[in-house]
Amino acid sequence: MPGNGESFFVARCFAALRREGVSGALAFSDPTERVDEVGRTVKRGHLGYVYQATNAAYLGRSKARTLRLLPDGTVYSERAASKLRAGDSRWRSAAAPLVRHGAPTPSAGFLREWLEEWLPKLTRPMPHPGNFKYAWALNRAVRLPAGLPYPKELSWTG
Repeated sequence: MPGNGESFFVARCFAALRREGVSGALAFSDPTERVDEVGRTVKRGHLGYVYQATNAAYLGRSKARTLRLLPDGTVYSERAASKLRAGDSRWRSAAAPLVRHGAPTPSAGFLREWLEEWLPKLTRPMPHPGNFKYAWALNRAVRLPAGLPYPKELSWTG
């Protein structure tokens, strides 16, 4: 990215949001690295330096949770799992990542049971401490809480 390209883009987005009457913005950065089943890094963690460079208020972390990682290191989302548990009309797309990694195609009447069998076989749990949370006031009437010091290192507890 050319110098200041990211902050230039953020500034243009904020200008467009202001024109639409939006008064604030919230963004998250994920500091946690992901690795595939053989230990290759597939996603580096990031601190949100462009958010810091654009004077965002750092508001701490989002809620800690446990992610389920597929063999390729991608996350199998809790939303996808809930579609299967509920028998949502979009269950086929929610089942696709597990099928792609070796599960048989599920039967519509047994989605919950299928998920209970294949999710632990094809994913591994990864505790996640929560993403870093940043906010901007986009007009003078908005008052954000006092921001915390920006995180400057990738760390498990930071």
